[in-house]
Amino acid sequence: MFQMRTKCYNFDYYFPERVIIIKFEIGDEIDQLAVKVIIHEFSRCTIAFNTFINLSPKNHKELENPNTEISLLRYNAYALFVQHLYEYFVGCIKRDSQNTKDIKGEEIDILINAEVEKILRNWRLAIDNGYAPPWANHRSYYEDTCPPEFGKDFRNIRNSLSHADYRRIHGGNRITLSEFYKKYHKYAMLLYQNGLEWWSIQKFDKIELGDITAFSRLIYQKD
Repeated sequence: MFQMRTKCYNFDYYFPERVIIIKFEIGDEIDQLAVKVIIHEFSRCTIAFNTFINLSPKNHKELENPNTEISLLRYNAYALFVQHLYEYFVGCIKRDSQNTKDIKGEEIDILINAEVEKILRNWRLAIDNGYAPPWANHRSYYEDTCPPEFGKDFRNIRNSLSHADYRRIHGGNRITLSEFYKKYHKYAMLLYQNGLEWWSIQKFDKIELGDITAFSRLIYQKD
């Protein structure tokens, strides 16, 4: 009878950066680290968004005659906003599931769409019951449903922006950033504004962010 010979492999050699999946409880050490990652990711999202706003054309001349550098800066700022908004949301999903394992893209698509639907519903309830903030839009703005392809297109544009993928420029079978902005900016902003209520860095001003804080101190150390 044929006997298969086996060989013992050193998996640390072949897969030195394999991800360790950890289940955790809310409030434990891993959860506290997950919270800090979410705070950092959302702060990156905010910085990118504020940069995008500051770079927006201020007059018709700027709109019609942007130079290449300004065009790159505007594109990059909004691209970073989209990337970090997506990663922030993935971080929230992992924390809710209390598990560090990667989540299938299709599952994230569904959860993103469901979150947008919940946000729209909550705004309608807030307006109807008189506790919406004064800066809220008219109720008609929230009488909407999340486009079915939003989650998928959000994931695809995030992937195109994160990798050296030709579809970033051409689109092909993926949405471009310009198309994403035209079709979905409203829904991205709903996710972002909802995150501001919970994860704005101003709410965690004195928090110690581990290596993020340590890096800032390191670069100013004297030899």
